[in-house]
Amino acid sequence: MPNQMTLNPLVLVKFVLWIVVVTVATILLRRRKVTPKVRLAFLIGGVLLFGFIFGFLVPGGLNPNPVASLRTLLTGTLVKHRFVLPIAAMLVILLLAVLVSNKSICGWACQLGLLQDLLYRVPLPKWKPPFWLSNSVRIVAFVALIAGLVLGGLDWIGVIDPFQLFSFNLTLAIGLFSAVVLVASLFIYRPWCHFLCPFGLIGWIVEQGSVLRPRINRETCKECQLCVKACPGGAMADFYAGKKIHADCFACGACIAACPQGDTLGWRSTSQPKGK
Repeated sequence: MPNQMTLNPLVLVKFVLWIVVVTVATILLRRRKVTPKVRLAFLIGGVLLFGFIFGFLVPGGLNPNPVASLRTLLTGTLVKHRFVLPIAAMLVILLLAVLVSNKSICGWACQLGLLQDLLYRVPLPKWKPPFWLSNSVRIVAFVALIAGLVLGGLDWIGVIDPFQLFSFNLTLAIGLFSAVVLVASLFIYRPWCHFLCPFGLIGWIVEQGSVLRPRINRETCKECQLCVKACPGGAMADFYAGKKIHADCFACGACIAACPQGDTLGWRSTSQPKGK
């Protein structure tokens, strides 16, 4: 891949907008203001802005995304250039965002994640694959990516990169694979993120130590489990069960919106609401 993150000054503009959106999303989550309508507006707006508008403005299929920043470093295409440090810095900042506010960067700013999230809202039968299955596939895919790069210089993600969809920079393989991802998104919540995304895997590891995440006040919880039922993935079930390791949480806010007990469930650093 060429100097993806440095060819166009709009890359920096998009990066700043990512941080702004994640900050706004975190504030909305903290204040319990993420209603279904608010969430839908962010999904549509994010797909249009971060996906198709930037896909049009940044030519050559080089519209940046979280996966691209990681791939750029892994493929070593910038090693001989002075731009490798800015790329690394961007990746570190994205992971710090995960550490502060769980996977808000994935849930609110990644164009492919937003599009999958949007498609999942179509009223069709849904399937929640067990986390052990999706994460196992994702680990194998990540190992295959590293092995391919080390042993033969093969970047398999570049062959099927669904992010190219937003720039209409499609090969037959990319087009077919993107179609599979989009169709699968109608039935499975964020299939690319759960099964194949390398940034998703690293982000999942980092989010185990996230400061802000869904936290339950057990003293006021009525154990209705509406939060668990509202969660499109498996994260809230893990949070509710008190598991130390939880599935991917994309900070969608559905669990908080579903809780009828006010501050019993909130996006915070402790189980107790502020001031209690």
